[in-house]
Amino acid sequence: MEENYTIQSKSETEVKPLLLKSSVSAQRKNLPRFKNVLAFAVCCFLNFVLSCAFSILGPFFPIEAAQKGVSSTLIGSIVSASPFCVVILSPFFGYYGSSIGVRFMLLISTLVLGVSFSLFGLVSKIGEEGGTFIAFCIILRLFQGTGTAMFFTSSYALSTALYPKNIGLVMGLLEVAGGMGFAIGPAVGSGLYELGGFLLPFVVIGACPLLLFVPLYIFLPDSDIPVQRLSSRAVCTLLRSFPMLCIALCNVLALAALGFFTSTFSPFLVNKLHVPVARTGLVFLAGPVVYMLAALVAGPLSDKFGTRPFIICGLLVWFGAALTFVPAYADMLNIAKSLDTGYNLESLTTVVSGIISSALSCGDLSGPFVGGVLTDYLDFQTSAVIFGEILLAQGLLVLLLTLVERRVGKHTETSP
Repeated sequence: MEENYTIQSKSETEVKPLLLKSSVSAQRKNLPRFKNVLAFAVCCFLNFVLSCAFSILGPFFPIEAAQKGVSSTLIGSIVSASPFCVVILSPFFGYYGSSIGVRFMLLISTLVLGVSFSLFGLVSKIGEEGGTFIAFCIILRLFQGTGTAMFFTSSYALSTALYPKNIGLVMGLLEVAGGMGFAIGPAVGSGLYELGGFLLPFVVIGACPLLLFVPLYIFLPDSDIPVQRLSSRAVCTLLRSFPMLCIALCNVLALAALGFFTSTFSPFLVNKLHVPVARTGLVFLAGPVVYMLAALVAGPLSDKFGTRPFIICGLLVWFGAALTFVPAYADMLNIAKSLDTGYNLESLTTVVSGIISSALSCGDLSGPFVGGVLTDYLDFQTSAVIFGEILLAQGLLVLLLTLVERRVGKHTETSP
């Protein structure tokens, strides 16, 4: 299967890659297997910590901000600053990842995330002036978004380099770690808030990436993982590809649907169905649990049976988000491989990582906003139907795309 990931350049003069002294495959052979496992385990734990860090805001940050006189609109803007930054910067880090270096980018992301999360706990110490509080919150959230963009772009590329034959499995494990963080983050944040106030949750969460800097420095390969830097023409080829944009849109819509559900379902349960507030937490806990189980299943099975059936099924099931996210990265890598860029797959990983990271954050950013606008003018049921129809249409589009690719003999999805 590994040989399917290689694309030969048309000519040596057309593409002039910046080659390192050793290839990625050589690095993997020289790197002891236990270091690969430990490096990937650290990435999973960082993904868990990052998810916790973003989910702990919900229980107490809006209350703290409201006491400073911050409106609900501005609170939403503060929370949205981080995913907005990821949308903008992920393609940048993806394109320049070969110049920056995946290893260096991942290490710097731990420092940026650790420091920015720790400092965020100090914003409660700012005086009663709302403007200063808002400014510091937005600045720190932008730094958190910068670190997040660096982390996701580099961790996806690193995982692909370490385990090129099991991309679905490693993506599934990363998503399981992230889902677990989102599931327990609010509870952890609330508990730490009760123990030590606003500062303690962010100091504890911020300390984790900083403590992981040393293990990452030890276990990660010494050489930069990408072996070539893509030309602007090659990047444009990727961005103009309809299959690439179609699968990226799947990620946007699936995560937007989750954001819509998270931001609008609780008022519907309490106000319309008269479910006690205490029980709504159980409803929202079920989502991450199902997500983690689906990620565990979709990862290895997509490696064996192909990516498109799971992507289509995830869209048609509506909230089968993990079935869409986990195989999407492998599918986009194979689409990139099939294009006439003149670069092998190992050179395309950082750019594709940047694209998918930007797509996921775009969905994370747009889902709650669009859901809020829809429910302001329509009820929850009608809004849910609209989201469901959009996902259904996207699922049928991916199905049609897959059938056309097979008909013309340009089959890009992962196959066993």
